[in-house]
Amino acid sequence: MAYTYDLQNNILKANKTELPLDDLEQNLVGTCSKCNADVVSISYHLQDERTVVASRCSACGQMYAILYDEYWVWLGEHILKEVTSSEQEDSENADSISEETTEPTEELLALQAIPLKKMETTFTQAEIKTLFAKANGKKYVRQYLYRARKKYQKFGELFDIYLQI
Repeated sequence: MAYTYDLQNNILKANKTELPLDDLEQNLVGTCSKCNADVVSISYHLQDERTVVASRCSACGQMYAILYDEYWVWLGEHILKEVTSSEQEDSENADSISEETTEPTEELLALQAIPLKKMETTFTQAEIKTLFAKANGKKYVRQYLYRARKKYQKFGELFDIYLQI
């Protein structure tokens, strides 16, 4: 099943069906399969007898749709594609939603190999998120990247890991 999410309006769709919003509470709901950072809920939605939790990794920004049954037993998770309201309308007209199949960059693989606890000792969450976004070729905040780069030397001295992003 393909899941899409409109962050501005908190709209979660399973295939082309909009799931009713149940709650907007933010909770720790798991660990990211990409970078092992914390995954935090964005919103909760109802689907039949299940709850689908729209969530996002606090470090790399990967979004997930995490499924639970009526007793809050974990059923599985799907990659969640972020879309805007206009993209939501366009995707309704398309036959299917294609997942991105880009190869991870060398920079991204190097970042993913670094334990998050080590990164958190030197960089802020915003800087870590920016480093992952830059390495992944996504939009990032230049100011956070600038601040992170100022800390590369300190990080290298502490952990003997030298970043070049």
